[in-house]
Order: sequence, then C-alpha cells, then structure tokens
Amino acid sequence: MAVSQAANLQRQVPLLYGLLLINSMAVAITHRTQAPLSLTLSAPGMLFTITIIRMIHWLRSSRTGLPSPEEAKRQLRLVTMVAAPMAAAYAGWSLSLAPYGGPFEQAHVALYISTTVIGCIFCLVVLPQAALLVALSVLPAFIIFCFSKRLLTFATIGINVALVLAVLLRVLFNGFEHFRKQVKSGSLLATQHHELQRLNEENRRLAMTDSLTGLPNRRQFYADLDAWTDQNTGLPFAVGVLDLDRFKPINDTYGHQVGDRLLEAIGRRLRATAGPSVQVYRLGGDEFGLIDTQVADFARTCERLLQQVRAPLRIGEIVLSVGGSLGVAQYPDAGTKAADLFDRADYALYHAKHVHGGGVCLFTPSLETAVRADRAIEAALQASSFEEELSIVLQPIVELASGRLSAVEVLARWSNPMLGEISAMEFIAIAERSTAIHSITRAVFKKGLKAARQLPESVAVSFNISACDLTSASTLAFIRDEIASAGITPRRIWIEVTETAVMRNADAAAQALQAFRDLGVGIALDDFGTGYSSLGYVQRLPLDKVKIDRSFVGALGTQEGGTITSAVITLCHTIGLTCVAEGVETEAQRRTLAEAGCEHAQGYLFSKPLPLAELLLRCADAQASWLDSGRRTAVA
Repeated sequence: MAVSQAANLQRQVPLLYGLLLINSMAVAITHRTQAPLSLTLSAPGMLFTITIIRMIHWLRSSRTGLPSPEEAKRQLRLVTMVAAPMAAAYAGWSLSLAPYGGPFEQAHVALYISTTVIGCIFCLVVLPQAALLVALSVLPAFIIFCFSKRLLTFATIGINVALVLAVLLRVLFNGFEHFRKQVKSGSLLATQHHELQRLNEENRRLAMTDSLTGLPNRRQFYADLDAWTDQNTGLPFAVGVLDLDRFKPINDTYGHQVGDRLLEAIGRRLRATAGPSVQVYRLGGDEFGLIDTQVADFARTCERLLQQVRAPLRIGEIVLSVGGSLGVAQYPDAGTKAADLFDRADYALYHAKHVHGGGVCLFTPSLETAVRADRAIEAALQASSFEEELSIVLQPIVELASGRLSAVEVLARWSNPMLGEISAMEFIAIAERSTAIHSITRAVFKKGLKAARQLPESVAVSFNISACDLTSASTLAFIRDEIASAGITPRRIWIEVTETAVMRNADAAAQALQAFRDLGVGIALDDFGTGYSSLGYVQRLPLDKVKIDRSFVGALGTQEGGTITSAVITLCHTIGLTCVAEGVETEAQRRTLAEAGCEHAQGYLFSKPLPLAELLLRCADAQASWLDSGRRTAVA
C-alpha cells in the first residue's frame, strides 16, 4: 500500500509544487506595487526556494523507480509532516498581503487561497491525512479573513469555500478508500499471479522431470534438443542414447521394486560421472539420453559412463551387474534437425546392441546408407501384399543316424517389385520393429502348412516365431486356428523360438508356448547358447528340442569348441531334450556331432534351402540317404 501511495505521489507532488509556484508568483506580481518588498520579494523568495528544492527532489525520486516499502513509508511520513507547515506558511504569506491593495487585490488573495488549497488537496488524494492537515492549516485562517472584512460577499466566499472543502474532503476519503481497495485487490492479484507462475513453473518442472530418477525426462530431452538445433550456431554437439543390457531379466527375476532401485542408482552414477558439459536424461524404461556440448571429450565421457553402468551394484542384499550400449550422433555431421539426430543416435544404438554386441557406436556416413536402405525396406513392408510377394523355401533337417529326412525348416523369401530380392536377415529385423512381422508370420504359416500337406507324413515342418509374435494374442490365435484347420497331425509341426526372443518376457513366452504344446505341437529353442542365461531358460520353458547355434558347430575343429559342444549335447540329453545342430558344412563336423550323440543336423553339407517342388523330387526316392546326397553335392 505504501509503495503504491509513494508511486502516485512521485507523479503528483511535483504538480502540487508547480501549482504553488505559479499561483503564488501571480499573487506576488499583483501586489508588487502596493505591498512592501519584504512581502512581494523576500518572503516568497524563501518559500519559492524551499518549494523548488522539494520539487527537484521529487522529480529525481520519480526517475529512480519504485521505492522499497520502508523508503515509501518514510516518504509518506515526511510529506505528512511537511504538508501543514508548508500550507500554513503559504496561507500566512498570502493573508499578510490582504491589507494591501484594493478590493480586486483582496479578491485575488481569496481566489488564490481557495483554488490553491483545492488543487493541493487533489494532488494529495492518495494521502488523505496530509490533505486534511492542509485543509485544517488553511481553512480557519481563511474563514477568519473573510469574516473580518465584514462584507457579505467575503463571508459568503468563506462559507462557500468551507463547504466545498468539506465535500471535497469527503469525496477524497471515499476515493482513497476505493484506491486502497484497488491496491489491495491489485496486490492480491499480483500475489495470486506470482503463485500461479510458481505453480506453473513447478508443474513445468515436474512435467519435465522423471519422477523415479529425478533426471530430466524425454519431454525435456526433446525440448533441449530442439533448442540446440534451433540456435543454429554451427557449434558441434553430440547426442547419445544409452540402453541398459540385461535389465529386463533382472526386473522379471527380482521384481519391479528392485528394478526401480537399480534405475535410480544408475541415474545417480550417470549424473555424477557425466561432467559439467553433459546433460543426462531418462527417456523411459531402461533408456537414457545424453547431450554433450564438448564433442572432443565425448568419446572418453562415453567410456566412463559405460564403465559406471557395468560396475556391480548392491541393492539390499543383492549384487547386480548390467551392461550398456550407447549410440551417438553428432551435430551437424549426423543431421541438423532434432528428429534426425535422435533417429540416427537410436539407429547407432541398435547397431551397437545387435552388431557390436554392446559398447559405443558412432553414427557414420556408412550407417547413413544403411538407414536409408532400412527405411526403404520399412516403407516397402508397409505397402506389400505378402500373400503375393512372399515365398518359402525349406531347409532339410537330417537324422544323423539313418540319414533320412526328418524335418524341414520353413524360411521366408521376399521379392519386392521395387527393391527386388531382399534377404531375410535384412527384412525380418526391420519387420520386427513394426507390425509387419505379424503379417509375414501369418503368410509364412499359411504357405508352410500348405507345403506340409504335400510332404511325406514322416517329415515334420518347423516354423520360426519372433519375440513380437509371442506377445501378440491375435497372431498366436491365428496360428493355432491355422494348425487346427490344416488337416495334418499337430505332432508334425514344430515352433522355433530364439533364446533372445523369450528373454524379453519369459513368463509370457512360457505361457504362449505351453498353449502350443498342449495342442501337440513341438517346441524348439533356436540359437541355443547365444543368450545370457541359457540353463535358466531351458528349465523354465516347455521345450522338446534344442538347436545348437552354428557358432558352436563352426568351432568343432578346436579342442575347446568340441568340448563345449559335447557338453551341450550331454546336458540336453540329461534333461530329456533332442539336439539339432545348425550350420553343418563339413563331413568332419557331421562325424563329430554323430559321435557326440547329436540326433539331427542341418546345413549346406546336406542341402541348401530348397523350393517345395525340388524338395519333393528329392523325397521321391524313399531309399536315398541325405548323407550320401550331401557328400555328392559337396564334392560336386
């Protein structure tokens, strides 16, 4: 309140002093020939000097801005103290001129006092106590002056001025009350506005902060990335996307509470290790984002961060160890738009996880070519009719003891009108990142079951199911319906899942696979030994068969590789599982596997994947051995 009063006075008090000077100077001029110089020059000179000094002081204070509350109160007290003496001095001076001059000069004095006091009261409208003191200092002397003339005109003027001042003071106090309420309302509104701003800022901060780790979240990451790219200063900076390895098995095994505490601990480590130039974000799940303005040191920073991620963590009584993969894109080499930088850092992360097996991967021009190729494939997948464009080939699986054909693995081949022949390794990985994998799986199952009806009853048919299919209730229901209506014995059908696929959600995978097993369908674990917890998954999943990964078969020529493969086969036999070796290419590998007790094998030693028509021709000779055929093919 005091600040608002002082602010108004800073604008109005200089006007008050200006009014005093002009009116007083006019009175002094009209009495210059009738009154002595002491009243027309000396006395007003002293008053004018004081008035001008005060006027200059107020003009200067108005340029300094709003005073503090304490300063404002001091100014108000000073104005109130000065108001009465100043009013009395000017009134006394003007009344001392009244005996001099004729009726016109006396009338001028009366006009001067009445108009000046009214003007001064108006100028002091925000400080009613000072206005009241001015009125009380002037009005009694003015009324006495008017009645002392013993003229009706002057008496009427005195009474009239008294009534006007009374009404004016009443209006002034009413106006001040309205002013006080306005100031109070404005102050309350300002307080509410400040509180609203504080709440908005708090909400914005909460909206931009990850509640678990306290790190800035994905929304803040995109906002900061947009800001950095919009600045367009040309200064390079790096964008990183870090993903934890082996987090999901820990989360599934120990529960979400332990998983959350692990993420909190990782977040603290990243923040403490990143350094002043690096901002760390939690993008969601077990994924973190990085923005570093010191590109020259970012490689060392990445290594430090991954070392902290890999270091063991104690959560209660549990000691946990996870790894990390980090994809990096640099501005402006990898792009100048926020979306491009994030996409390319994310692609580098995918490359780091699936090609490098972890660690750091920097987006390079060669990866740019791969990105464009992947996007072209992704676009073609979305627009393709898989019933027409997909075909299948059948990879023979041979029984090593008898040399007969025991099963075939159904493999997809895609020929796109725009892109031509695309290898399964390329399009399956891309299809798994979208919903296209479900359509591919359905088309392959329909074609594979149709082929199964033409194959001998003794030959089983094996299908691959991706991790995305295992979590799709509609796709699983479609496969079960197709098997039920295929008109072939369910025991001839095998479902293959990779260990990496079931690791994403072992419980859901086990439930889905058990539903197939209840139908009589066999279950095989593909690429055995390439995951992180092979024995654990073998025990938890409803399996009938294990396919030994080609990496083990390729190492059979070494003592260590042979020992490991023999141990795997022995383990499978111990728990009642059949073994199939993948990627058999030499007679020595076949012989070693047979001696170790491996029942089945597949690979180029026996046959490459064949179209159905060619396979049927090979199957026409019931006495032919695929072992002999394979050796002849290898020699040829």
